[in-house]
Amino acid sequence: MKIIIRIQILFASFLLSLVFGNENIQAQNPIPNPGFESWSNNEPVGWNTINQTILGTVFNPVTRDMQNPQEGLSSVKLETITKDILFIGPITMPGILTLGEIILDIQNMTGTVEGGIPISGFPDALKGWFRYLPAQDDSAIIGLGLTRWNGQSRDTVAYSYFTPGGQNPDWQQFTLPITYLLPFEPDTMNLIFVSSNLLSGTFISGSRLWIDNLWIEYNPASVNRIQDESTISIATHDNGKSLIVNTNGNHGELLIVNINGGSVFAKSVNNNSDNQQINLPALSPGIYLAHFTLGNGKIKKQKFVVSQ
Repeated sequence: MKIIIRIQILFASFLLSLVFGNENIQAQNPIPNPGFESWSNNEPVGWNTINQTILGTVFNPVTRDMQNPQEGLSSVKLETITKDILFIGPITMPGILTLGEIILDIQNMTGTVEGGIPISGFPDALKGWFRYLPAQDDSAIIGLGLTRWNGQSRDTVAYSYFTPGGQNPDWQQFTLPITYLLPFEPDTMNLIFVSSNLLSGTFISGSRLWIDNLWIEYNPASVNRIQDESTISIATHDNGKSLIVNTNGNHGELLIVNINGGSVFAKSVNNNSDNQQINLPALSPGIYLAHFTLGNGKIKKQKFVVSQ
């Protein structure tokens, strides 16, 4: 019997946040212990692992490797291992490393990863180094998620992952671009590394993944892409039944979303439409967000209220 751990990597429901943070470029690497040099109680400091004891059987799929680090004195090694549990039988457990908290339900053979670390600004990519030696045709997971608290639940602001496979005995540098779903500044980041592909539901004992020397890249161009553009104005008209859009000669795409994050209206606006009045469909009373995206990717965003 194999334990299948279904990791939920920050695919939370989309709920529009009404609180906007400052757009701050954070130059320092926010990842704790990014080179895995510091360890305590068999775990890298600042990280959580799946290492634990189940019914008296010790599982340590995540260990410190000082034989061949990419940089410094050590790297982290994740390995998919199988052990026999008394009265249960063989359990196969992949190595899992995360900035969040791993919560396992052995009885139901499920699990989740929750939380993360505080972050500010708009990170552009996760970079680092890995080695991978899969068993058979297994593959690993390298993933990142960014979220934001909206007062009631967490919005998924961005997420990205890839599944390296094949034999990579030498250190390989990777770049994981971050795909933004919402133009809001995140407040929490989680990283997750897994020695087998949990997304496929199949993992093979003996797969080994090494990680070292991680950093978050902040690209000023990416940060500036999500900001108010002072040359654009969006004003409500007739209690929110229409908008007055001044593009100042810019072409772009207008998108209206409701408080639940659902798109309710979209329209292309040409560069000859200064102070154009755009009629909206009959909208329920409430708060909405208008996005005007320019051709260069910059975004003007404006909240407005539709009244009775």
